[in-house]
Amino acid sequence: MMAPGDQTVAVVGAGIGGLSCARQLRAAGFHVRVFDKGRGTGGRVSVRRTKSGASFDHGAQYFTVRDAAMAQQVERWLAAGVVAPWGCRIGSLNSGHWTPTKSETIRYVGVPGMTAITKLLAVDMDLELQSRVTTVAREGKGWLLSFEDGKDRGVYDVLILNAPAPQSAGLLEAFPSFAQRIRPAKFASCWAVMLALEAPLDVPWDAAFVNDSSLSWIARNSSKPGRPAQPDCWVLHASPDWSMAHLEDSPDAVTARLLASFWQAVGMPPRQPAFVAAHRWRYAVPEKTLETRCLFDEELRLGVCGDWCGGPRVEGAYLSGLSLAEAVRSCN
Repeated sequence: MMAPGDQTVAVVGAGIGGLSCARQLRAAGFHVRVFDKGRGTGGRVSVRRTKSGASFDHGAQYFTVRDAAMAQQVERWLAAGVVAPWGCRIGSLNSGHWTPTKSETIRYVGVPGMTAITKLLAVDMDLELQSRVTTVAREGKGWLLSFEDGKDRGVYDVLILNAPAPQSAGLLEAFPSFAQRIRPAKFASCWAVMLALEAPLDVPWDAAFVNDSSLSWIARNSSKPGRPAQPDCWVLHASPDWSMAHLEDSPDAVTARLLASFWQAVGMPPRQPAFVAAHRWRYAVPEKTLETRCLFDEELRLGVCGDWCGGPRVEGAYLSGLSLAEAVRSCN
């Protein structure tokens, strides 16, 4: 049996689950390399910035804490200054009427953007961005990854996939028994619109769950700690049903429809935006999660993690990564 220091691990996906798993394994002595197809870390914990300085958390909006292990980690993030409580005025919108939410739940956000969390998790990691994995295959008792750019990056003893369930299952089509364990997880899609206004919108709230609308969520991103106050930046999320019905619509068509819904929801006449753009999250929110925190095959030395394992949300992704790291360590 090989010691951790003799083993190499490839982690595909630099989201919270993948990076939390990678850090735990590296601390245990494994040689870990993380790959991600994007230009930055975070996955759906994502930030879009414009040349004019506008900033949008257009994926995950905030996170809450229920688990003790997550609470300990958040204390460390608070001390490092990469997260802060978002003291937002939050409620629900129904036919233009806003009702505040009576809740003492603390909502945390990354500072100065949601990706601050994964940037900290990625510090000192062997991380390669803009590296899209196209296939995975067995090479002896190890794993050979093929990349879109055709470069050879070696063979790894352990393979970890941190991606939405359909994408992970797609990479594992040559391993049907394992892929079949992933397929029960289901995702809802979401169209997001990022809107910047030159003058602040005069409303007595910062975030709202929207009823009776094609929108399900509206938030003033510039109300979050560490964000620029100007311009006035908003993130609009369409409802799952609307997003699915319009999944293949053009971004321009989606933007027009959701902006109309936004102005109707806030009960104001439309304004000319300083910036507006739409982004489609095909795999946005886990609708059906697996009962287990992760999946790991000791014989194949293959594992998957994510917020679709054992519980959704940012917290679920983090705990899934920890659980998978423990499974890998335990089989050595």
